Amino acid sequence: MRLGSYLLPSLFAIALHAVVIALLAQSWFEHEDSVRKVPRHVQATIVDMSTAKAQKKAAADAKAKQKADLQRKADAEKKRKADAKKKQLAKEKAAKKKAEDKKRQQELAKKKAADAKKQAEQKKVQEAKLKKAAADKAKKAKETAAKKAKEQAAKKKAEAERQAENARKAAEESARNEALLQALKEEEAAIVAEEQRAAAMSYEAYIVDQVTRNWRRSPTARNGMVVEVTVHLLPSGRVNDRYVTKSSGDSRFDNDALRAIDRVTVFEKLQELDPVIFDRYFRKRILRFRPEDLRD
Repeated sequence: MRLGSYLLPSLFAIALHAVVIALLAQSWFEHEDSVRKVPRHVQATIVDMSTAKAQKKAAADAKAKQKADLQRKADAEKKRKADAKKKQLAKEKAAKKKAEDKKRQQELAKKKAADAKKQAEQKKVQEAKLKKAAADKAKKAKETAAKKAKEQAAKKKAEAERQAENARKAAEESARNEALLQALKEEEAAIVAEEQRAAAMSYEAYIVDQVTRNWRRSPTARNGMVVEVTVHLLPSGRVNDRYVTKSSGDSRFDNDALRAIDRVTVFEKLQELDPVIFDRYFRKRILRFRPEDLRD
């Protein structure tokens, strides 16, 4: 009985001390993480909040999916309306073209009819003239001998006109001959120019081949780069000057092109060229260097 009488006060005292210690510990460790201060039974509440968060996320996902579905439907409707409008515009354009074609055909038919009418009127006038000329000729044939002198004068006049006409025709023939001669000269000049151009093309290929043989592409070269180099040549084939007229944007690539020309120093085959062809095609040349033109 004595043990039982002390047990309850002892337990009460222990519990009271535990509460005091807990309060003191809370005041001592306020700077620690709040998660560490939560009693064990509060952790069950955190689990419930995670579940609520998951439910909220699921609801948000469902709402986003619904919104996306609505957007897809709206886009599909918009595309359908755009296609319908495009089809309608095409139909209207075709109808307009058909109407314009019909109108053009009508105008052509109208013009053709007007031309035919005009030709018929001209033919009628010409026939009247011919008929009148025949009547005049018949009347003239019936003239009396008294008019013979006048007819002789008219004959002389006609002879003079004939001679004048012959002279005019001779002048026209001479002019035609001169025009034909000029056309022949121009054609011959064109043939010579084409032959010169063909010859120049073969020497141009020679220049490109010589430069390509001496071209060393830098590692920085990339497809799409282009550098233009202007080269001044002498009739002996020597390079008088060379410089970059349009950079590729990469100085190393530009310098590689200049060094390729420097390594050639002289294009000996150019000494075979006619001076006229050389001056026209090779006195000043522009060479273009592209990385893709060089094959390893």
